[in-house]
Amino acid sequence: MRRRRGFVAHLHRNARYCIYTEPFWAVFGTAALYYATLYMESAGLGTVAIGVILSANLYAAFLFQLVAGAVTDRMGRRRATFWFDVTSWVIPMFVWAFSDNFGLFLLGYLLNASSKIVNVSFWLLATEDSPEEHRPRIFGAIKVVIMFAGLLVPVVGLCMDAYGTVPTLRVLFFVGGLAMLLHNWLRHRYTVETRAGADAMERHARTPLLRSVTDSGRLLWAAGRHAALRRLVLMYTLSFVAFQLNVFLAVYLTRHLDYGALVVGGVPAVGAVTALLSYAIVMPRASGRVRAETMARWSLVASCAGWLLFLALGPGNLPLLFLCTVLTSGGPFLVESYRDAIVVGCVHTSERAMFFAAVQTFTAVVSIPTGYLSAVLFDTRPLLLFAAIAALYGVAALCTFGRTDFRSGVRLIPRNGEPGAVTVS
Repeated sequence: MRRRRGFVAHLHRNARYCIYTEPFWAVFGTAALYYATLYMESAGLGTVAIGVILSANLYAAFLFQLVAGAVTDRMGRRRATFWFDVTSWVIPMFVWAFSDNFGLFLLGYLLNASSKIVNVSFWLLATEDSPEEHRPRIFGAIKVVIMFAGLLVPVVGLCMDAYGTVPTLRVLFFVGGLAMLLHNWLRHRYTVETRAGADAMERHARTPLLRSVTDSGRLLWAAGRHAALRRLVLMYTLSFVAFQLNVFLAVYLTRHLDYGALVVGGVPAVGAVTALLSYAIVMPRASGRVRAETMARWSLVASCAGWLLFLALGPGNLPLLFLCTVLTSGGPFLVESYRDAIVVGCVHTSERAMFFAAVQTFTAVVSIPTGYLSAVLFDTRPLLLFAAIAALYGVAALCTFGRTDFRSGVRLIPRNGEPGAVTVS
């Protein structure tokens, strides 16, 4: 029991301080993302202007995603995380705090797009120097912090009712900018560059950025010719798209099944508690006993089962709604934790950052139409959307069967005859 309570305290310092400092971002970042469009609308922007800003953010994010692996290798995990957290969150939060026109909001969102680099560098900084068996729980711990921070979002809503939408959100963004600056400084102060990151900095110091981007594409192509990694990339993509499609749950429960606001509002709370129990009970019991690939597989099966059961949900059936919520919250939480840990550790350390970035880039491109697709399916027939989510999780689960040779020594692009290269098939 003592070992479980002290799990975070006994982690590598990078993982430990990434977890300890995450609440400084999570409390303000989740609320900022949730209320961003409302803030812009309340500040006087029209729907079209908001759409242009969000689209510009997506296009800029795609460009940053393309160079994320190369920049992370050249600057190092620690330095890239620090500087691009400043450009993607600290500065935009202060810009948004004083925004009252299209130009300032657009500037903030264009800067925020550089968070795609942090999505690669931060997770490598947090996990890369930790043993492979610890990585799923490190991913899980940070995701739990973010999920529980989301439960504080209604507090901002109460403040908006009392003091007004724009004044409250201006304070939120300004204080959030200060909190994120502190978060970034503390994390940078107490973490160190990873061993693989230090090697990558030396190796890529004189490598042209364009060549590094090209190598990232070559890695993804080589992974597509490697039987196990091909299924891993497909599983990652399908499970990500399935999660992205789930945007009309509250609408369906409220308008089609007539559940009250209290019940609908309780769904994310049940999901957060489920994630916490999964982290505190399921993951420790599985550690050292069950392979990460096996945990990912059965978590995908649980997610699929939850959405299949959801298809049978009717009005007033609270027990079934509770069961569905547990499965569709705990399953994806475990899927993301184990899936991301597998992707981070499945290739040689020299290719890790570029491969992780390449997988994220491919997934981002595939998921671009998910918003439109979810709306079309829901308008055609609501249950079609939830059936599609179940199907995606089911196919993703099938991808985990067969040979799963996710070894950390796999080198997809042999370099000058170095050991560790594998024959792809």
